[in-house]
Amino acid sequence: MKFTKKILPLILVSVCVLSCTGLSGYAEESTTAAESTTQAVTDSNEKTPEELEQEKLNAQKTLEQQRAEIEAGLKESEEKLKKYGSDAQATEEYINALDEKIGLLNKELELLDSEIKASNARIAELDTQIGPLENEIEELQEKYDEAKVEYDALKDDFEVTYKAYCMRLRAMYISGNTSIIAALLSSKDISQFLSRYEMIRAVSKSDTELLKKINAEMDVLLSKQNGLDEQKEKLNSAKADLDAKKAEYTQQQDTVNKKQKELTDKKVVIASERANCDALFIEYASKNKIYVDFSDDSEDALAAIDSEIDALLSGKKSASEVTTAKNPELKDDSSVDVSSQTGEVFSYSDAALALGWPVPGHTTLSQAFGHVRYGKAHGGIDIPCPTGSSIVSAQKGIVIRSEYHSSYGYYIMVYHGTDSNGRRICTLYAHNSRLVAKVGQTVNKGSLLALSGSTGNSTGPHCHFEVRINNERVNPKNYV
Repeated sequence: MKFTKKILPLILVSVCVLSCTGLSGYAEESTTAAESTTQAVTDSNEKTPEELEQEKLNAQKTLEQQRAEIEAGLKESEEKLKKYGSDAQATEEYINALDEKIGLLNKELELLDSEIKASNARIAELDTQIGPLENEIEELQEKYDEAKVEYDALKDDFEVTYKAYCMRLRAMYISGNTSIIAALLSSKDISQFLSRYEMIRAVSKSDTELLKKINAEMDVLLSKQNGLDEQKEKLNSAKADLDAKKAEYTQQQDTVNKKQKELTDKKVVIASERANCDALFIEYASKNKIYVDFSDDSEDALAAIDSEIDALLSGKKSASEVTTAKNPELKDDSSVDVSSQTGEVFSYSDAALALGWPVPGHTTLSQAFGHVRYGKAHGGIDIPCPTGSSIVSAQKGIVIRSEYHSSYGYYIMVYHGTDSNGRRICTLYAHNSRLVAKVGQTVNKGSLLALSGSTGNSTGPHCHFEVRINNERVNPKNYV
């Protein structure tokens, strides 16, 4: 520090002068007091910025590894697809390879989506930190400015005292005779000796008082300067932290914008790949008379249906409130609260899961539960049957959905009550040509629900049958 460098020569001179006047002890005490202003730095138990940055890098490394694995898989899929000629594309092998590619693209979308969510979460976190940090910096700046004004005033007072002392030292130097003994021994008589002794005592006393004043003011200044330096350090640290957070905020926003565009572009690619795959699958299924679901491109709409069914089963909505049938003849004005129909459904009974076969006379499967397409597992079983075949209820219950959906086509859902563990049991019957049962209707095991067909995403007439426990799809083969 400039002030400290300026004072050090003064301390050395002061020690020399006081040694000559018998006051060296005071100078030593002053030096010790000045040295005692050094502050010890306490250890912090909080994580260092370097440790936090390392944790961030580790998380990023995981995402990068996932992306690398997906990209490697996509490259492998592309190589596999290149082996097939145009005449061999409507084959099970090619379609499976294309399914695999689409599944990887879906994983890439999920990864992008998770990265966007992580960036948005960090943006929200930074947003809550930047405001308070700006307020903290404003308060620190005010305190620093006040301390600086006080320090400058004390420094001006010290300069006056310091200059007076410098003039005294200069006068002593010019006189060229600073030895007390020499001055006294050169006296001609006792009177001159006594006069000189009194004069030396007076000057020495004045010098001592002036030096004490300088040392006292110097201690105060050093203490103030140390405090000022600490405040300045806190202020600069807070400003650096704010700048870093603002820079990261901007970087995260740029990341979100770039990834949102990448997400949109990849959705277009996936839509094109799915359309191609669906066309090939329909051609292949038609040639081989394979009647199954061929796409699941309405996941958001299906999720909305699931959410409404959850609300219905928990008693938050009536059956009529969650019905959105597009066929006018299916509209039903009844308001059925499933949670209150204990006499028409099973209540804490395992009989709710003693299910019958939904398509009498047709027992073969064209697609099993869990079959993976586009990276997603098939949520039911597909039972091929001629259009107009009877679709019956697998167990007694209440019809809670009877409507049309772009993926399910004309479908029906039946609520059967709860098993011995209190789990809610539902069944779903999709791709029908005609719906017979209406929302709110009580049905028995084997009651006619609909006539089979190939509506929605279907390659041919069949019944897509689902069993749901607490609205989670399970393998129907375990219960029929």
